[in-house]
Amino acid sequence: MTIAKPILGWPHVAGLGIALVVAGQFSGWNYGLVGSGWGNMVVATLLMALLCFGLALCLAELSAARPHAGGLYFYCAEAFGTLVGSAVGCAVFVALAIGTGAASEFVSAYASHVLGFGGWPLKFALFGMILALHLRGVGEAMRWMMAAGMLAIMGILLFDLAMLPHFDPANLTRAGERLHIEVAGVFACIPYAIWLFISVEQSAAASEEVGNPARDMPRGIVGAIATLLVSALGVLVLGAGASGIERIGNAADPLYAAMASVPAGVPHWIVVAVGLSGILGLVATLFSLIYAASRQLFALARDGFMFAPLARTNRFGSPHLALVLVSVMGLVASTVPPDRILLAVVLSLSAAYIVLLAAFIRLRIIWADIERPFRAWGGILMAAVCLLLAIALFLACFRADARVLVGLGILMTLAAGNHLFLRRCAPKPTERTNHVV
Repeated sequence: MTIAKPILGWPHVAGLGIALVVAGQFSGWNYGLVGSGWGNMVVATLLMALLCFGLALCLAELSAARPHAGGLYFYCAEAFGTLVGSAVGCAVFVALAIGTGAASEFVSAYASHVLGFGGWPLKFALFGMILALHLRGVGEAMRWMMAAGMLAIMGILLFDLAMLPHFDPANLTRAGERLHIEVAGVFACIPYAIWLFISVEQSAAASEEVGNPARDMPRGIVGAIATLLVSALGVLVLGAGASGIERIGNAADPLYAAMASVPAGVPHWIVVAVGLSGILGLVATLFSLIYAASRQLFALARDGFMFAPLARTNRFGSPHLALVLVSVMGLVASTVPPDRILLAVVLSLSAAYIVLLAAFIRLRIIWADIERPFRAWGGILMAAVCLLLAIALFLACFRADARVLVGLGILMTLAAGNHLFLRRCAPKPTERTNHVV
């Protein structure tokens, strides 16, 4: 097999980070509005932006110093051992894989309103098309993904401009209520506020395929976070302020619902354009989730934490078996209500964030002499603050629905059993000699 060479630059990393997240700005975040209010949601959003920004900087430092397709789990294994690393890797993989199910459901919701069709035929077509593109290699997939992600961001900006003339502060609260902020309300909002940024750190999965990780990884990750923060505040402030929190709070397509509820009306071409950009953004996220999940599974298999055949690549350098498995898992997950999937994804990733941030602090100490082309701003202090935020996020998910914690416990038990079985029965993992694309 021909060994593939790194071909990505910092715009690809930024595009991957944006595409991974942008679907969450079209759907999912709004579930936190009705129960806890707009003011609490804004504070929660800023806190989660800080968490994801700090987490991304930590990963940028680690991935620039030691590039690895496994991302989070590799650094956790280096800090706390292979058992912890494999458990984190499994949690991240499952979160990304089932997240594709929620993304496909949101695509279906937008497509039903904008295009007049959706459901299973659309889901099968989406997964089939994306799988085919990924099997052709990362270069082909990245071009499509970046284009869709950028068009989605432009759609959000168009939405902001359309909503601006209709903004009314009275819409930010229910009738007769005052704008208020309280600790309990912020705590209840953060599992949904994180949806505006979650998974941006998974752009670190591209570190082995980047030509200059020391330069391109930090630039790409910081660029993605800055773009996402601006667009997130736009939909949160103008979407709720123009239509009211109750109208969009439970909608599967909140931006479309916001435009439909404006009394004076929004020009039809803008409604269609934003709806189409929402579909593109959700498809871009689906693209990126399948990419990141397949690379996570590939890395786990290559390093001996999953069954070895999952590390095989085709003639284009794509991990074809891993891609197929992720697509199947996504189709199955799409049968579960998306709000339940959302909580499961956030809980799994927040558990991984806790371990990763602790690993960053430990590796700063035990890798004291390693060359670090990029150092995370704030260092250990910033990582400690983000660690506290990650713990709060984990506890908030548990409070929202205790059943997802039971699911995470089952997953960790299976991951530990898988790790022990493979360590006893499988040969030692081979040294890493090639790149996957």
